[in-house]
Amino acid sequence: MSNPHDAFFKSLFSDPAELINLLRDLLHPEVVRQLDLNALQPLPTEVVRESLNLGLSDLRFSVPWRAGGHLALRLLLEHQSTVDPTMPLRALRYIMDVWSTTPRPDHKLPVALTLIIFHGPRPWSAARALSELYDAPPEALPFLTPHLPELCLHLIDLGERDEDAVPGQGAGKLGLMLMRNAHDENLWRTLDRRVELWQEGYIERGPSTMTTTLRYIYEVTDPELPPELKTKLTAIVHPKDKEALMTAAERLRQEGRLEGRQEGRQEGRLEGRQEGELGAKREFTLKVLSRRFGPLPEAVAQQVMSADLATLERLTDELFTAPSLDALMAGDV
Repeated sequence: MSNPHDAFFKSLFSDPAELINLLRDLLHPEVVRQLDLNALQPLPTEVVRESLNLGLSDLRFSVPWRAGGHLALRLLLEHQSTVDPTMPLRALRYIMDVWSTTPRPDHKLPVALTLIIFHGPRPWSAARALSELYDAPPEALPFLTPHLPELCLHLIDLGERDEDAVPGQGAGKLGLMLMRNAHDENLWRTLDRRVELWQEGYIERGPSTMTTTLRYIYEVTDPELPPELKTKLTAIVHPKDKEALMTAAERLRQEGRLEGRQEGRQEGRLEGRQEGELGAKREFTLKVLSRRFGPLPEAVAQQVMSADLATLERLTDELFTAPSLDALMAGDV
């Protein structure tokens, strides 16, 4: 996995029960009534991952309709921690892949749906519809769009929701809360505040799922489990699981300390690598700005080539919502 968010997300929602809870909250009630969610089946992702640019945490499923006589719905569950300006196009590619590879009696097309869970440090700022990506004179587009594909993303920006409005139940809901807050607070505070969800997850999913939750917190926040919270968690756990779970917590804490020491020894090598990655990011930003706005003034090119990572991320995040190059560079979006 490329980062702890990927591993955590996949571990949570590879469990059909957690995914079903999520879908009940995210899909329209009539769609939920028509789907046989209990017959949901996972599908392999390896075959299509490279061609569709799927992430390591992306999950595919088949869900039949209760009525029968219809092709099963195909679902792609995507996790995004960064804004992708081409997300509507990626969703369309997934649909086209489903349509081109699924047997179609009577020439009918199965419904293919992409659900995107986003938890970036800032709100989603890129296109949410395929029509926003069309590049043509604005005067002509209204007459063309009836004849062009349209697709509106089913995108859930966790940062736009209050904690209580985060979808799911138990371990899944707690996991999405932790991912939502990972950019802004020590996650032990989130767990302490919602310890009832940890208890619900432990009862329904068992100790292994909750150990995964602890691992995620150790990987993205301070590696010290507060003693008061440890007491609360210990009181929840069944005696037969207590020693194993707390031993796992201590092992994760020690791993966090070891990683910290290793990072210190590797800092010099990492700085060189990060500098190279920053240079590549600057070159990429120049390329996408040129595609969006045409040839760039020399002053703008110099500004991009001296920008830090946060500025480069802002430029790419706001690329398709900026009315002009000047507004984008000035941050007036």
